[in-house]
Amino acid sequence: MALDDFDKHTEGEYIFLVEENNQILGFASLYLPDNFIHNLFVHPDFFGKGVGGLLLHASIEKMKKPIRLKCVSENHAAMKFYESKGWKKVIEEGDPHEKYWVMEYN
Repeated sequence: MALDDFDKHTEGEYIFLVEENNQILGFASLYLPDNFIHNLFVHPDFFGKGVGGLLLHASIEKMKKPIRLKCVSENHAAMKFYESKGWKKVIEEGDPHEKYWVMEYN
């Protein structure tokens, strides 16, 4: 997502931001009416340092269960991360060039 597109792609969503020393480490955007995590991004320099876990925990606390998200099927690191946090794969969707898993947390 380009910075110019951020407002357009997160309009009407609740945003969590993790920052340190004025540097953005990651963010999550939530579509609260559907209990859906629309975006969860961590800056690559901060992978494996707890930022994703903080964002995921805050998101879960903000919404009602079950909570859903979509994860690109080819993003094996993200899939492993979500599954380690108790998320379950529900169904794989998308076209052959861009498949993703719908995942759920209860």
